[in-house]
Amino acid sequence: MKQNLKFYLKNKLTNKELKLVPSSFDVVGDIMIFSDFPKELAKKEKLICSKILENYHHIKTILKKTKKYSGRFRIPKLKIIAGEKRKETIHKENNVLIKLDVEKVYFSPRMSSERKRIADLIKPNESVLVMFSGAAPYPLVIAKNTKCKEVYGIEINPTAHKYAK
Repeated sequence: MKQNLKFYLKNKLTNKELKLVPSSFDVVGDIMIFSDFPKELAKKEKLICSKILENYHHIKTILKKTKKYSGRFRIPKLKIIAGEKRKETIHKENNVLIKLDVEKVYFSPRMSSERKRIADLIKPNESVLVMFSGAAPYPLVIAKNTKCKEVYGIEINPTAHKYAK
């Protein structure tokens, strides 16, 4: 069984520092994203990230948000703090693969269950319109997991639209 991050850091950080280690993060494909990385751990950032990459082999890149979702396209500003120097990945959920750049497209892996729940409400031969479809997680999950007639996705972000296609 995989241990949590604090287990791998217990001999590397003080008890005070261990309490500050974030336990909440998002994983999109093979990218881990920290929303809040404490300033008090700035000097230990590389050590913490090396332990993540060493013990969680499915993680290839680690990012931290430097600016929350904002702007017309509701996208975050992210900084690479360890691993491969890229922000594009392929995320798998609900029998679909979604390719996206986590800094150029709004996407939340936490919505996976909601996307499946909505897909389960679609009736056979139904036409579906998804507004604000982003990189198309809803249209893809609906198209793959239902017997709908057709699915349309509408998106204003040209980069998200490109990924959706």
